[in-house]
Amino acid sequence: MNSNERECFWMAQEESLLLGGAAFSEWCTFISKSVYDAFVNGADLATVITSIACIETYFKTETTEDKNKSLAQIIDESDFSEKDKNDLHLLRKYRNSWVHADRIDDKEILLDDTKFILEAEKMAMLSVKMLLKVLFSNPFV
Repeated sequence: MNSNERECFWMAQEESLLLGGAAFSEWCTFISKSVYDAFVNGADLATVITSIACIETYFKTETTEDKNKSLAQIIDESDFSEKDKNDLHLLRKYRNSWVHADRIDDKEILLDDTKFILEAEKMAMLSVKMLLKVLFSNPFV
């Protein structure tokens, strides 16, 4: 996808998920701007990592009960559908596999391997969808 297609994808997700007004912390606003910039510019791994950071920030700033819980625990205890919970866990685990270096194998040439490129793009698109679903999960009129 080129940057115009990515921006259209983002806007289509916003259009379909925003059912009223949305308000969240300045931290989430700042981080979500970075997600948008990364996604539109094709930085798929950065999109996923930053999306999950923003989702965790949202959960931890919306209620004081979630502040000291792990993201996995927050997801499990959330009111999201089982499908959404599964998608959030999938993204969390994907992020962890890169951030915690679980995937390191110097025998693989990642930049030339379309498997990794396509996987990262697919996960970036899912992370955008889930980020906006989380950020817009408590709309006001």
